[in-house]
Amino acid sequence: MKKYLFFTAILLTIYFITAVYNNADYDLWHRLAAGKLFFSLGHVPETDIFAYTRTKELWIDHEWGSGVVFYFLAERFGLAGLGVLKIVLLFLTFLPVYLINRMRAKEPEKYRILFYLMFLYAVLFGFVYTIRSQAFTFAFFAWWLYFIELVKAGNRKILLAFPPMAIIWANLHGGFLAGPGILLLAGFPVTALLSGLATVVNPYGFKYWEYLFGAVTMKRTFIAEWHSLDLFGPPVMALGFKVFLVMAVIALAYLIGKKPGEIKWTELLILAVTCYLSLKHMRHNVFFVIASAAYMGEHFFAALGHYAKNMPGKFPRGADFFKNAVIYPIIIIIGILTVHFVPIKVEVDETKYPVKSVDFIKKNQLSGNLLVLFNWGAYALWNLYPQCRIAIDGRYEEVYPDSLVNEAARFQYLGKDWVELMENYKTDLMLIDTSYPVYAELLQLSGWKIIYSDKVSGVFMPAARAEGKSWKLPDEDFVMEASVLKSKIGEQADKN
Repeated sequence: MKKYLFFTAILLTIYFITAVYNNADYDLWHRLAAGKLFFSLGHVPETDIFAYTRTKELWIDHEWGSGVVFYFLAERFGLAGLGVLKIVLLFLTFLPVYLINRMRAKEPEKYRILFYLMFLYAVLFGFVYTIRSQAFTFAFFAWWLYFIELVKAGNRKILLAFPPMAIIWANLHGGFLAGPGILLLAGFPVTALLSGLATVVNPYGFKYWEYLFGAVTMKRTFIAEWHSLDLFGPPVMALGFKVFLVMAVIALAYLIGKKPGEIKWTELLILAVTCYLSLKHMRHNVFFVIASAAYMGEHFFAALGHYAKNMPGKFPRGADFFKNAVIYPIIIIIGILTVHFVPIKVEVDETKYPVKSVDFIKKNQLSGNLLVLFNWGAYALWNLYPQCRIAIDGRYEEVYPDSLVNEAARFQYLGKDWVELMENYKTDLMLIDTSYPVYAELLQLSGWKIIYSDKVSGVFMPAARAEGKSWKLPDEDFVMEASVLKSKIGEQADKN
């Protein structure tokens, strides 16, 4: 009975996470577009077709398999299918961690629901949006830890499964590098080498590795999740990581002081490396959470039990009753209500996306080269291609040379020669975030005219082309004269 209650609570919690944290990731749209292109061509595309600016000769898409899966599900089940995939991948990330702790538990029938709720909260850092390709990597990483545990328990035949799994992982997400990495740290160098070599079975061969070397070592100044993590910064920043770091320290102190013979140095090495990577780049902290929960969970509870015995007071005898009579009912009631009232969907937040501007471009059948920047490029190409081609998007180093990325950054922040992005390429339209410094500058720039604006974004067109035109506005059926539109935009700017 406890087992069914436990897994019901876990699944309802995962559903709640998926239903509530459902904002579309900026990169989702180019994943869908790449998946659609795959089905259209019948093979993985080798060159980009979405941008009008300079692109690399070979588009090495390290997430091409994810795009195929995303588009397949979205095409057949709607965008809600992506939410179901998120539920599956979250559960598949949780399950091997649970299985490792069960193998090590002295009380295998003890279900630590609060511990796993904290685990799901901590890994949420990597699952906070609707779905991202890295979700496959987190699930694979967790399962490889479990399979390594089985190998160490005596089932060495499992070693043969790692190279085939590496092929699948490598074609879903470039984070597969974590796989051979943990095999090497765990003491299986031959399997690590074979798994790494197997990953050349991909559409790009060894060029994939050449790309990955550049991608791993490059700086991503403009992407927050690639920044280093300040442990003494805002307390809520990567809070789940910090909690599991404290748990690991407590567990390690207990092992060193009371049971040094149970210390497994290969596991500590994996924890040390994942902790270092988490501090260097925030986006990696989920790896440490998974490893810490798997390797230090039972040691942490052993430490709590040991220290509790030496405390003047004892934990109340009714703690288990409280968990069963209060915690489980709360989870299940909230979960059932969520399932009933909150459907799985993809939320496109109109305060973060240029929804109305894109609708404006569609309704007025505006076409050509659309200068749109990093965050919105994918949304624009998914909704407007082939009507419009874009300047840049979140595929970043996959498609665009460093020089173009720098041009886009200088344009966005009014750096030196910021107009180069406009002048070096034929630009027919611009879709600009109103919060960017360049937006206010463009309003004053001669030769360009704003033809639509709201609180989130504005659409610009060369003044000569815009002169005397009338526009159909988003969500409205009537046509507005350009002079009236200009007056309304001015009124809106005064209010802002």
